[in-house]
Amino acid sequence: MFPQDVRLWERFLAIYGDQFERFEYDVKVGRGIEPPPDLDEPYRSAAVILSKKRIDAVGYKGSEIWIFEVKPDIGLAALGQLLAYRELWIRDRGDKDRLRLAAVTDNIIDDERYVYEKFGIKIYLV
Repeated sequence: MFPQDVRLWERFLAIYGDQFERFEYDVKVGRGIEPPPDLDEPYRSAAVILSKKRIDAVGYKGSEIWIFEVKPDIGLAALGQLLAYRELWIRDRGDKDRLRLAAVTDNIIDDERYVYEKFGIKIYLV
């Protein structure tokens, strides 16, 4: 997370953090790129790791797994990120029925909120 994201996340934790048992951060999903075969270690492994998608935070609440995207003025770009993270998580780890998506932000306009809610994504306005 970027510094402005961390401030939002800290506000989220102060308000809602006790509703979750634990959190993991910068959780990698996806397979990443396949580096050229002539690329030596440790550069080969680093290329794969650094090219994977990174979820801001994953929260565990009972049997539910929550994927969080944290952004000020959330906009619709984060919607695509969350939907992609969900699909990559399901492909890589399963747990389809346990997944929940959420966006943490300080500002969202009504049209964007409408679209997020149509996709079943919870908005935490902090």
